[in-house]
Amino acid sequence: MGSSKYDEKHMQSFGYGLSRTIAYVIVLAIIVALVSFLFGWSSIEQIPEYLQPYSNILLLINPYLKYIQAGLIFGFGYLVVNSASGMVYSYVRRITEHATAATLRTMTRIVGIGVLIALMTSVFNVDPTAALTVGSFGGLVVGFATQTILTHVVAGIFLLMSRPFTYGDTITVSAQTGIVKEIKLMHVVLETEDSENDILIPSGTIVTQIIKKRLPHSSMKPIKTVVTLDAPASNVSNGKDVVFMGKLIEEETGKPIGNRTLRILDEDIGRDDTLASGLTGEDGSFVISWTAKKTDIFDNTAEIYAQFDGDEKYRCTKSRVFVVTVQSI
Repeated sequence: MGSSKYDEKHMQSFGYGLSRTIAYVIVLAIIVALVSFLFGWSSIEQIPEYLQPYSNILLLINPYLKYIQAGLIFGFGYLVVNSASGMVYSYVRRITEHATAATLRTMTRIVGIGVLIALMTSVFNVDPTAALTVGSFGGLVVGFATQTILTHVVAGIFLLMSRPFTYGDTITVSAQTGIVKEIKLMHVVLETEDSENDILIPSGTIVTQIIKKRLPHSSMKPIKTVVTLDAPASNVSNGKDVVFMGKLIEEETGKPIGNRTLRILDEDIGRDDTLASGLTGEDGSFVISWTAKKTDIFDNTAEIYAQFDGDEKYRCTKSRVFVVTVQSI
């Protein structure tokens, strides 16, 4: 139920971003057409009679028409690029973690700015032969420099979309066996079954290898666990105490797991920075308090989740993520 609400929230953000992008494009087209009509006259004889009273102003601005058009395209184009990158983030965030979605958002923004620059050159009538030569050379240099990285990034996107395995699956690939812990653009993180090591396998390598996935009935100890985190308040004031409640249980039997440490983390910061921690009771439930504060220098949101680090008997696990906005008092 909570997961569907989370997906619904991101789909609403996607729909809002799409509507906003279309609106920007329509407004830009209308304004550019209007500006071209008003200031596109190169001589007084070409100006319609009803605009003759303003001919001096129109002819004065005409030499700067290209700069005005370029400024409009850049301004609205930048808004479109930001809106489109936000749409990509909202869509991808439904199927993967924040870090991967944010990376794709940044890549979309870079590609969008590149397209925007190309449009700007067309406004100034740059020699297409020169533009092609410079662009081809630059593309060749960048292509050679980033060939390996791009191979893994494209493979990572393929893995995220096709999902041949998911979090918690035990797989063997490239002669390495482990539990799928994270699926990122550049690599997949496997945790060894003894929970002592992480194995990072490049995404490009996985796509070209045979993948062996262990069936659920053959899973071994440590016992799989599930941690649930009740939805916290979506908006909190800076400096106020926030209480997180939830439960830690065995995945297959549903038995509560008591006297275990749970940590509250922010996905933007990383798993090594604990916001707060506490112990589970005999019934597996926990109540952990956190004094709200800004955790990200770029915005006022914290992507909160609970994590159990595991031990000799139980496997590590983490809850789904909730977005909490920390508001200044």
